[in-house]
Amino acid sequence: MASHGVPPRRLPPLRGGPVPDAASVSYRQAGPTAPAGRREIGMWDAAGRSVGRLDYQLCHECRRGWIRNIAVAEHWRGHGLAREALHRALAPAAAYRWYTSRQTADGRRFFAAMTEETAVAFPAPFLARGARCRHMTGRRRRAAQ
Repeated sequence: MASHGVPPRRLPPLRGGPVPDAASVSYRQAGPTAPAGRREIGMWDAAGRSVGRLDYQLCHECRRGWIRNIAVAEHWRGHGLAREALHRALAPAAAYRWYTSRQTADGRRFFAAMTEETAVAFPAPFLARGARCRHMTGRRRRAAQ
């Protein structure tokens, strides 16, 4: 698992080999060390290799969720791993307002499909000002003087 405060690592593409068995993938969740800190759901194949990761934040005080990044190894794409990881992230906070980081064309298709499936909107931050709350950014409001 990536430690908090460390940039997310890139996943190497897996090429060749047998067709992936999505049922053999395990999901491991790492929580934040601070309120509204980074969380991760790692995806691991039966051999213990990292095949994907969902990096996100939740702020229970402001009732917001922020999808920082979803990455799935090329060989594993299209097998529902990102979908399953996102459902796991949403489980404790489906009623929150969710946002995503900038999206690729594939990301826009994925989040459009997930919006239809879950009825949760996932606007990119440039579409909604203040997507990340002060707890997520670490900025605190100055006390009124």
